[in-house]
Amino acid sequence: MNVITRHWELKLLALGFSVALWLFVMTSERSELILAAPIEFEGLPAGLTMTSDRPDSVDIQVHALRGSLSRLTPDQIKVRISLSGATSGEMALRVLPEHVIVPYGITVVRVNPSRLRLMLEASTAPSAAVLPRKR
Repeated sequence: MNVITRHWELKLLALGFSVALWLFVMTSERSELILAAPIEFEGLPAGLTMTSDRPDSVDIQVHALRGSLSRLTPDQIKVRISLSGATSGEMALRVLPEHVIVPYGITVVRVNPSRLRLMLEASTAPSAAVLPRKR
């Protein structure tokens, strides 16, 4: 008998156990990861502009199964902050884990920095409705 086909039942059983063990480890082990997430500001009231340096990203710490984190891509994570109701002047915003958009099964543990300072001023550009028409 050939060495490869001898005791094929036991070899198949060993292969099945190893696949089951690998699946168990990959789906039960939780891990944490720190990533940079881009910030999207939305709802800036008309007539206001952001004059301070606009932060591009914040660091977030996420917690999930190792398999979920291995499939995570940078474009799946973003921080969305609403500026609706903002007025001119300096404003301090809290960045909470609820502001972070992540795929299902991933939990945001921490955001750093958790506070952002923005300066909003009235726009100096004249409105198109106010400009006189050229003849």
